[in-house]
Amino acid sequence: MNLEQKEKTVCNHHSTRNPRLQAPLLGSSLVAIAALGLMAQASLAGLPPEPIITVQPWDDLNGLFIAPASPAPVSGTTGHIVVHDPADQPIANAIVSVELGASNPLCPGAVVTGVTDANGEVDITVSGGGCAHNQPVSGLIRVNGVTVRAYSNVKSPDFDGSKSNGTVGLADLIAFSAEFLQHSPPECHDYDNNAATDLADVILFAPAFVGSSH
Repeated sequence: MNLEQKEKTVCNHHSTRNPRLQAPLLGSSLVAIAALGLMAQASLAGLPPEPIITVQPWDDLNGLFIAPASPAPVSGTTGHIVVHDPADQPIANAIVSVELGASNPLCPGAVVTGVTDANGEVDITVSGGGCAHNQPVSGLIRVNGVTVRAYSNVKSPDFDGSKSNGTVGLADLIAFSAEFLQHSPPECHDYDNNAATDLADVILFAPAFVGSSH
């Protein structure tokens, strides 16, 4: 018997059941499904509501943007993190940490922390280099030890295609240009992670390059 015949036989078998026998079974199944639905709703209702947390600009970039901080931090490398409770009231004195995964070649495992003020806000600047492109949990943000963000992208202008050295120089410009001119796929210098190394990325790259040249 071939596969087509088997499938047909199964369908025929189901379709020839006595309708009078199927009706009670169907009713029982619907009752069971409804009961499970009510149980699931009750279970969800018992869960504590989640806090309201915003992380800018990194949420908009869909990842962390980091760069060498010498002579000064560049735009995009400071995350403005706001922590509110479920009633949208600020949570003061919350400990916020930004953690880089082992995939970051210049600062593997680095942790930068801050504490929210009375408005539930804290600014955290992350300096560094390297590239983690589509690598899960390469950038984490925790509030009081609880993970609230797990980014798969951590990128920096300080990356020449294979390494970073703590400054944004000519080799990094060449790597950036290769992506911008579409000679290389948009990956490590696609800082906003929109599958294109374009003008928005130039705006982030340029201050780091100019700053490092002084």
